[in-house]
Amino acid sequence: MFEKLVESSLKYKFLVLIAFGVIAFLGWRAVVSVPIDAFPDVTPAQVNIYTESPGLAAEDVEQLLTFPIESGMAGLPKVEEIRSVSLFGLSYVAVYFEDDMDIYFARRLVMERLQEVGDRIPEGYGTPEMGPNSSGLGQVFWYTLEREDEKLNADISDMDLRTLHDWSVRLILRTASGVDDVMSWGGQERQFQVVINPLNLIKYNLSFTDVIEVIQANNRQVGGQYINLGAEQYLVRGLGLVSNEDDIGAMVVKVEDGTPVYLRDVASIEQAGGVRFGAVTRDGKEVVLGMALSRMGENAANVVEAVKEKVEIVNQSLPDGVTLRPVYERTDLVDEAVGTAVRALVEGSLLVAIVLFLFLGEIRSAIVVITALPVAMLIAFIFMGEAGLSANLMSLAGLAVGIGMMVDGAVVMVENAFRIMAERKERGEDVDKTSAVLEAAREVANPIAFAILIIIVVFLPLFALEGLEGKLFKPMAFNISFAMAGSLLLTLTLIPVLAALILKPKEERDTWLVRHIKQIYMPLLNWSLLNKRIVVTSAVAVLTASMLLFPFLGKEFMPQLQEGSIMWRVTSIPSASLDQSIEISKDIENALSKFPEVKTTVAMIGRAEKGETADVNYMEIYTELNPVDEWPEKRSVPDLAESMREELEVVVPTAVVAFTQPIQMRVEELISGVRATLAAKIYGEDLSELDRLSEKVKDVIASVDGVADLSLEANVGKPQIRIQVKRDQLARFGLNADDVLSVVRTGIGNEPVSTLIDGVRRFDITARLDDRSKESVQSIENIPLQASSGAIVPLRTVADVSVAEGYSFIRREQLQRYAVIQMDVQGRDIDGFVADANAAITAQVELPPGYWIEWGGAFENQQRALARLSVIVPLTIFFIFVLLYTAFNSIRYAALIIANVPFATVGGLIALAISGQYVSVPSAIGFIAVFGVAMLNGIVLVSFINELRDKGLSAAEAVRKGAEMRLRPVLMTASVAILGLMPMLLSSGVGAETQRPLASVVVAGLITSTLLTLVLLPVIYEWMETKRERNDEVLKQT
Repeated sequence: MFEKLVESSLKYKFLVLIAFGVIAFLGWRAVVSVPIDAFPDVTPAQVNIYTESPGLAAEDVEQLLTFPIESGMAGLPKVEEIRSVSLFGLSYVAVYFEDDMDIYFARRLVMERLQEVGDRIPEGYGTPEMGPNSSGLGQVFWYTLEREDEKLNADISDMDLRTLHDWSVRLILRTASGVDDVMSWGGQERQFQVVINPLNLIKYNLSFTDVIEVIQANNRQVGGQYINLGAEQYLVRGLGLVSNEDDIGAMVVKVEDGTPVYLRDVASIEQAGGVRFGAVTRDGKEVVLGMALSRMGENAANVVEAVKEKVEIVNQSLPDGVTLRPVYERTDLVDEAVGTAVRALVEGSLLVAIVLFLFLGEIRSAIVVITALPVAMLIAFIFMGEAGLSANLMSLAGLAVGIGMMVDGAVVMVENAFRIMAERKERGEDVDKTSAVLEAAREVANPIAFAILIIIVVFLPLFALEGLEGKLFKPMAFNISFAMAGSLLLTLTLIPVLAALILKPKEERDTWLVRHIKQIYMPLLNWSLLNKRIVVTSAVAVLTASMLLFPFLGKEFMPQLQEGSIMWRVTSIPSASLDQSIEISKDIENALSKFPEVKTTVAMIGRAEKGETADVNYMEIYTELNPVDEWPEKRSVPDLAESMREELEVVVPTAVVAFTQPIQMRVEELISGVRATLAAKIYGEDLSELDRLSEKVKDVIASVDGVADLSLEANVGKPQIRIQVKRDQLARFGLNADDVLSVVRTGIGNEPVSTLIDGVRRFDITARLDDRSKESVQSIENIPLQASSGAIVPLRTVADVSVAEGYSFIRREQLQRYAVIQMDVQGRDIDGFVADANAAITAQVELPPGYWIEWGGAFENQQRALARLSVIVPLTIFFIFVLLYTAFNSIRYAALIIANVPFATVGGLIALAISGQYVSVPSAIGFIAVFGVAMLNGIVLVSFINELRDKGLSAAEAVRKGAEMRLRPVLMTASVAILGLMPMLLSSGVGAETQRPLASVVVAGLITSTLLTLVLLPVIYEWMETKRERNDEVLKQT
């Protein structure tokens, strides 16, 4: 079948060239149009549900909001997991679906279920809403809106900045293509506040509820249908909306002796900032932060470009004294990460060309082979476009890994064609290039085709990965498979055509390099064939020794990607106020700005309106760094981070400071709901018991070697003022619980009672007590209430006012409460760390019935990936065996080549041990790639020796001649693969850390596996075949 394809291609050369010209054009179009991103989008199919209930404590939020929503979502189809956080004023529930679930269908299911759940939530406690349809890595463009000069523009308040952002900047940016939403964070939301003096209420004999009802009744707009006046129809509009403070103040509260009492007589009306749950500071001053969120499945680079175009429009519309400054844009990281991968591809390709020339000593052959590289890559891009993959660090790494393998088939084909032409010329025959190429193809087409198919099969395990590891590494496997399929097609069509057109028959002379290698190799081979036992024993000993290294190698999920910027997570004590956190953030920013490497710092405190589940004692500080070449002293980012941490521990000794990076933090949060590499989750029912256990477990983990940034989310310690109604006293004064609770909720809590509409802008109207009425617990106790009899009753008479400690937040997973201990692991592998920690916990902590510990974060993914690979890898080896059997029609030869595979691991294991790298998913992919090339070389060598046997040579002669003749193609394929990966191995750009273990394993693995293919395989082949020949002779004699 494969030979027929070569024959047809050589028959219709011109057609083949045109066909590949068209393919190259389509490939280039795909290169231009394929989406580009730094990282594959690892967001699970998830729908987030937010329910705002201002003022409610975490315990009440869980009871009244979170639990009804969770239990409602639990029955939906394809739900994998439900996580929730209940915190002050906000319920957040994340529903995770299986990966194959269409996100829009999932959102529809959630929406339908929310309508049912709405009935279970008490009235007035908020409405559940779905979060933006954005991926977890969707924050593609951050910017701040700030005063140009703090002193000159002091008249522009934080409230003005926030209003400008919400009702102008945000609306313009939301129209950018691919943007799902734009988040506002920081500043102060403008409100029209009716500030009530309780003494005035007493003076005019009014209750707090009376005031609220008056505001609601005096701010309406209605339609009165239409009336006919003569022949014309007039619409009737009732206009009663308030438009400013004067309108609100002119509302009549009551009439006394014919004299109206206006709202302004009872209260002062002012524009002021609403209750804040978060703030943003940049380089020590308060600003408003905006975040553009890209929609699911959008091209990050295109979205950022679209947002930037809108930013230019925004800049023209901004008032004097206000400026918009970008903070973070994904394209910077995208460009660097893709640049790292592209550099590896280009440098690898150049090295491949040089190697081919050195081995063939002939420029024409090198040109024919090198043609396979760009065309195979273009074919891969066509498939990428069709499969909906983006060009990112992982998918482009697939092409870089495949550089060597892509030309392997072409190398063998061209080398064979060149050899046959040279042999014919040597014999003095007239050389017909086409027939020479056809003869060469007949010899090697089948082994090449089977070898490339085996390489594609070798990568099958990666397709079986699921979850985060699947999303990260499937693009790589797809790309390698696409490129290899392209190279197979090229090797059997375009390469023979180009060989027939371009190669020039000339006498074959070994190049200087090949001549020197043969001078070393042939004596080594002869010695090995004479000392088979020593060779095999040594090989087995080396294999055993390298396998013994394996338990000592650390294991991790994947090396950390260095993004070139730093994110600090700073957690203060739970009782810290927002003002206190803002001061801390300014101290931290001033400390960080002293480092010359720092370009700017932005602190995000508490939470924005949606998408964050943090309290005001938590902040994330984004530190953008200058380009490395501008740093005064040469040091790595982790070293710089360590110096900064030491400085911060002096500046804020009471806070817990942890180091991470923007994308890394989001990825960790998406994986396990935790913003850390590793987390111990303790499940149970009672919050105080969970607190006690988590403290104990934290102390135990602190003593385990390698722990860093260990933090227990400080949960208990949120101070509360509890106002508990006394029902008997309420009855005595003829009051309802609601009379007390409405004072708590609206009077103290500043809850909106109406809305002021100003064109497209909307501002809350609130009725609250003046500041003196709530400046202390005693002031709250003295808030006057009016009894049904008209008597004035202080709040303490009808309610107990006490101070207690409550919870900052309550986490739930799978309908169970849990506490989280977060940590990073430094200087050792995660796998060993968890084993040590588990042993220590078991020995020192006794968990009561109904309480248990699970590990989350990267460890969870690593365990899942290893469990799947342990099943899939043996299956893959079985498939390869079947393919080898099909190729040789012999179990013996199939077993011989498969037996070569374990020896290919030797170099990789030694390389990991020497370089101090861990066994991770990238290094596992490296081993898979080595297996592929090792088998390709084995197949080519064994099939060639078999051909020589068929021509009548004895086993010993065939092995020597075959090994000598195939030395060049075997060395070429191996060195092409090794040098193709050299740039990746030595690279230090963004993303290089994730690719280095892979390159290390392939480079070292190929060095040992090539040596074994050229020495061990001939030794075992000759031993097997000589034994068989003897047995055949014995049988003949008998």
